[in-house]
Amino acid sequence: MKKFILLFILIFNFNYLIATGVYKAREIDIPGSGLKNIFPAMDFLTASNRKGLGDKVKLFDDGTLNAEGKNVVVIGGGDTAMDCVRTAVRQKAKSVKCLYRRDKANMPGSAREVGNAEEEGVDFVWLTSPKSFIGDKKVNEVEVSKMKLGEPDASGRRRPIPVVDGEFKIKADLVIKSLGFDPENIPKLFNSEDLAVSKWGTIKINLKTMQTNIEGVFAAGDIVRGASLVVWAIRDGRDAAEQMDKYISSRRKNNKKEFAA
Repeated sequence: MKKFILLFILIFNFNYLIATGVYKAREIDIPGSGLKNIFPAMDFLTASNRKGLGDKVKLFDDGTLNAEGKNVVVIGGGDTAMDCVRTAVRQKAKSVKCLYRRDKANMPGSAREVGNAEEEGVDFVWLTSPKSFIGDKKVNEVEVSKMKLGEPDASGRRRPIPVVDGEFKIKADLVIKSLGFDPENIPKLFNSEDLAVSKWGTIKINLKTMQTNIEGVFAAGDIVRGASLVVWAIRDGRDAAEQMDKYISSRRKNNKKEFAA
């Protein structure tokens, strides 16, 4: 595969940019995960956005992904979780609770959005983590464990630890999982197993040239950084375009010299 791509680059002056983003939602492996009315954040948000644009959205129209009148529980503490809780409020949910395993000071989401969500009536249940989902076919409760912050982990953040006998239950008609995103297996999807990736599955690049370990193949955005902000993806795209232009120009000059010789 590597030789094939390189041959194309040499002959046709083609090069490639991998900018797939990271869209594989992280899962939570606890009892009851297979119950109905438990959805990834992007399913909920995409349905809401499409409905807002006037599309017919079956799962929204039949009430499945419509939060109106429901007890909504959002699991997670990032910006996507904030989008979910505030969208649920606007859909006139009966109640909206956000479970986060650390405290407010360690919330990864925007402090401004957290404050706005609190003003809109979202109930943040700090230092909690779901232990199981309870229901008969459909979820109707979330069993939650109280947490406390222990010693810092490898990242420097204090590790959340379950409190003994600290379980309690929360009503839930709709559960939204907003636990972050991981990369797809890009080497496998592109049938290029020699493409170098990090231990997290993001693509390794030369930070100066934005080129991968395969010549003429570049990468940019979340698939390199991990899940981040759109402004960084835009910046990376511009930088990658500049580096790709330099690469093509250099190859053309070298090819002209070879033909002239």
